[in-house]
Amino acid sequence: MNLVKQSATILAVLLFAGCGGSADSSSTPQNLSSSQPTPATGSTEITGKVTYDRVPHTLSSGLDYENTIELPVRGAVVEAVTASGEVLTSGVLDSSGTYALTVDAGTEVRIQIKSQLLSNATAKWNFSVTDNTQDNQLYALQGSLASSGTNSRQTRNLHAPHGWTGQSYENPRAAAPFAILDSVYLAAQSFADIDPNIEFPELEIRWSTENKTVIGNKALGQIGTSAYFPEIDEGTIYLLGEEGRDTDEYDPHVVLHEWGHYFEHQMSRTDSIGGLHSLNDRLDPRVAFSEAWGNALSAILLDDPTYRDSSGSNQSSGFSFNLEAGQYANPGWFSEASIGSIIYDISDETSDGADRLSAGLGPLYTVMRSETYTDGPVFATIFALADGMRREFPDTAPALEALLGAQLISGEGANGNGESNSGAIRSALPVYKEVRVNGAAAQLCSVDDAGLHNKLGNREFIFLSLDADTDVTLELIKTSGDDDRDPDLNIWQGNRLVHESRSSAQGQEVLQTRLSAGDYVIEAFDFFNINGAGSKRGDGCYSFTVTE
Repeated sequence: MNLVKQSATILAVLLFAGCGGSADSSSTPQNLSSSQPTPATGSTEITGKVTYDRVPHTLSSGLDYENTIELPVRGAVVEAVTASGEVLTSGVLDSSGTYALTVDAGTEVRIQIKSQLLSNATAKWNFSVTDNTQDNQLYALQGSLASSGTNSRQTRNLHAPHGWTGQSYENPRAAAPFAILDSVYLAAQSFADIDPNIEFPELEIRWSTENKTVIGNKALGQIGTSAYFPEIDEGTIYLLGEEGRDTDEYDPHVVLHEWGHYFEHQMSRTDSIGGLHSLNDRLDPRVAFSEAWGNALSAILLDDPTYRDSSGSNQSSGFSFNLEAGQYANPGWFSEASIGSIIYDISDETSDGADRLSAGLGPLYTVMRSETYTDGPVFATIFALADGMRREFPDTAPALEALLGAQLISGEGANGNGESNSGAIRSALPVYKEVRVNGAAAQLCSVDDAGLHNKLGNREFIFLSLDADTDVTLELIKTSGDDDRDPDLNIWQGNRLVHESRSSAQGQEVLQTRLSAGDYVIEAFDFFNINGAGSKRGDGCYSFTVTE
């Protein structure tokens, strides 16, 4: 059996690019019927089970090849094909990895499993794993070419091994695409259990043994890190696969974390600006929430609060953290760790510490798909999620307040009104300032105390509501800071960026535009705290007004 790649766009004609070597197989035909052979003009039902190697983690979060287990390949497309690649018939593997395909008796045929999850039932999805270093071709697991025989039934089992020989991957890594798919299958089924009519937008997950921690040309495997890229082909996940440095196919928390970003982007809402982040960072609240959601969702789906990511020589090391750890270095509405703990505790069945809530994944799904959440005027943060929980599931409010309080989060409403935890950055509160046309100036600051680009204090949020279409002038004027401070503005309506103002004028930013009636959030920041470094970064404060 070979691990091959199939064109992701021409499914009727199979174009294969060999990976070299072969995979283990038990696909030798076995006649199951004890009845008399049927004529060659009859039909044969080919049945079998498809499995793959799942490599678990050690306590140090490395991969534990010695305890590899065989698991069923679930939900993948299975096909009976001729020597020339003609598809005779196809189906989908069931939840136990079994299939049954009927072909003409006496036909030379092979069974192949595509790295594609497909459902056209009430719940619909199309997820695939492709090789970005080979023109985004699908992977496929192929059995031997053999006659369908003259009996009424025949068995062909297929198995995808991991390819590890003890010191290196000397054999094809046939199991890898199917390990990735199985994590996604778990996610799709879990959400379909909540919403049987769910329809997932198509998603391609690009994995290759060449995908490495170098930033550059993704077609050469230079992907930088495993990540969801919303701007590539309307949303695509890239996963690392570089042996001896960082492989993610057997890191289901990582796979599901990135799938969580896909869910936010395609089916809910995300306002994250991305960038580097860690558990102890004080982050922009949009980033903190998005990363926390990915962490928590993976833990919820796997029923495992310990997030693991393998790496290093022989994939023998890695890192881990526990979402049930409790208190963190910088707890608050800006903390990925705090918010991840809250989201996980909303769902999980374990009561510990301040956690007395066991609501499951359903309420989170309901809130994050609600129009109030997706179309609201303020950003997707822990405040928006908590406000949605209070609105949609009021009985959870007391237990939710306990979870928020344990992480030093006190703000109310989707905008975090009354929040008292500044994260030691005074200008970070209130979470949303407010201005009115021709009203008093708002006092804003952009600071680098917590870091650059996506950290707490780099950006300020200002809420503006207009009763009618209005010609306005938005003006930021420096009140303190270095002479070369360069303030800039973004104007958001919901999660749609409607204006950018990026002049290089020192100490001020002025934008004249016409805004339609509605609610807006203005994002104000200093260019050098977003894109600068060295002596250019620093603190600056501004007076902000909106006038007709």
